[in-house]
Amino acid sequence: MPTFRSGLLLATLLLSACSMPIFQDLQNKPTEKTSTPNTVSTEQSMPSKTTDNEVATVETSVITETNNSNSNSTKASSTESNTDLAEQLNTQRKLANANYIELKNRVGNAPELPRLLATEQLDSKAINLGIQQLRSYISKTNSALALLNARVNDREKVAMNGDLIRIFLSEATVTHDNMTFKAQPLVGQWVRGESRVIRLKDNILFENPKSEDLHITFSETYQLVVNGEVISTINPKKEKNNASFNVTTSANDGTIVGKLDYRVIDNE
Repeated sequence: MPTFRSGLLLATLLLSACSMPIFQDLQNKPTEKTSTPNTVSTEQSMPSKTTDNEVATVETSVITETNNSNSNSTKASSTESNTDLAEQLNTQRKLANANYIELKNRVGNAPELPRLLATEQLDSKAINLGIQQLRSYISKTNSALALLNARVNDREKVAMNGDLIRIFLSEATVTHDNMTFKAQPLVGQWVRGESRVIRLKDNILFENPKSEDLHITFSETYQLVVNGEVISTINPKKEKNNASFNVTTSANDGTIVGKLDYRVIDNE
């Protein structure tokens, strides 16, 4: 009996000694497994945050560049548009002014031109408004000129007293660009309301670089106009008269000084 108890005690001690390492191994292994995933997870999360920041920075840069590009494009388009409008306005100014001068000379009066500031002082809205005003003026004066031309044609066919004059340019000295020459005498016939251009030449028989245009108008108000300047008012009941003139050239780069004789022609 004592022997049996001693054997049982010995067996129990052996079992305890054998089971201790195994229990420690079982405790150590779970600890190692849980620490490894934590390390890997931490290492993998860091690059992900850095990549997101880089993408956000690139996207912001692209948006900024796009906005700058669109802004520059809009400014360039606006500048081109304003330049085009300014050119249109200046073109309409020239046409309107030409109609005004022609009516003023041929009729004796003309509708007042629209009052506009210098193109540089106008914004796009004011420029557009000015273009419309000038176009309306041009249309109106074109109609007036068409009616005037019709009246001139009628007078050529059936002239009333004072509708026809004959002009003899007896003297004309042209001075411009350090050059002076005396033009050959010329003669012509004008209808009331008619404006014509004659060519003054140094030598009437051959083409010569010494030449100049002279605008002569017999207005509806019986005024004799040379290069835009009234030099005489014609009395339709008086048969003959003469007038002297001193006017600028058509290009405003010289002068023309001369004398002409005119005579009212009876209806033939």
